[in-house]
Amino acid sequence: MSEEGKGSSGGAPRDMSAIADKAGEWCMIFAERALTPLEAMAFEDWIEADPEHRQAFERASFIWRALDGKNSSPALLSMRMEALAALAGQDDARNASIPPRWWQRPLVRRSGIGALAASIVAAISFMALQPASVPAGVQYATALGERRVVMLDDGSRLSMDAASEVDVAYSQDKRELVLKSGRAKFDVSKDPLKPFTVIAGDKIIVATGTSFSVEILNGEVNVVLFEGHVAVLNRATRKPAVVPSHGRLDAADQLLKPGQELSLPAVGAAKLETVDVGMARSWEAGQLSFADEPLAQAVERMNRYSSTKFAIGDAAAGRVAISGVFNSDEVNGFVSGVTDVFPVRTIRRGDEVLFVTK
Repeated sequence: MSEEGKGSSGGAPRDMSAIADKAGEWCMIFAERALTPLEAMAFEDWIEADPEHRQAFERASFIWRALDGKNSSPALLSMRMEALAALAGQDDARNASIPPRWWQRPLVRRSGIGALAASIVAAISFMALQPASVPAGVQYATALGERRVVMLDDGSRLSMDAASEVDVAYSQDKRELVLKSGRAKFDVSKDPLKPFTVIAGDKIIVATGTSFSVEILNGEVNVVLFEGHVAVLNRATRKPAVVPSHGRLDAADQLLKPGQELSLPAVGAAKLETVDVGMARSWEAGQLSFADEPLAQAVERMNRYSSTKFAIGDAAAGRVAISGVFNSDEVNGFVSGVTDVFPVRTIRRGDEVLFVTK
């Protein structure tokens, strides 16, 4: 994609046409396919580099949606953006800064502007008047043993595991969710104007029209990708959460593919492994599936469903790798299944049932 011109520090005129062309190119990419990890990072950098970039992309996106993407090459989008700027009283679109929410300003019809431009304005004005999709600060929680599916107003679907909590904060320019505890699966409705992010601990997961789950487990953040793309970033630095062995910072989803799980412990190295997609989603149907998983993690997951609290009595027992599929509402079946097959037994200590080595 071409580089836009830049004005000098002395206040030279900005090449707004080049910025509009770049915005049109980004709009076409979003419409045709999901962004690659590098493209997602490049897009974010471009948007953050200059307020004009965000405004240009907003204009291009509204025009694109108003026309259903028909005959919308970057050059044509740029021309239509300039025509709309003229209608809004911006005679010199190449050198004038168009303020945010320009589409809500009174429009002055100029001679020489065709009916097509006028129809674009009408379509954009209609869309701009639509209310925000979801009020900020909505909280969802599930009780012990409860699962829940929430349809968000933007068309995304939130599936929550037992004993989980998610805060949802939507605004006009972003969709931000915070997984405070437990596990949730996110089926994201694509909207390039509103990035979809999930905060979990000190990590941020950025999605572009995709399906993935996030879990907080003993301080570890686990991300399973089912479809599409995600970028996993450190919350403080906004840099990729994974540093590959060659030492260069890279987006986590350059490693992560659909059907893989990225585990990010609070301390220690990240782990990437292939998972059985059906097993990874089995909790949605009330089953807990384990494949060579440390007993300590399995116990933590079972505690979301059991009124009897389980714990690990010694470190060796916690490291025992277990496999199997258990109904989440059959606690006794979990205990007998583990103790009959694996080298552990249970003892009671107060209100807890402890797994210890035999």
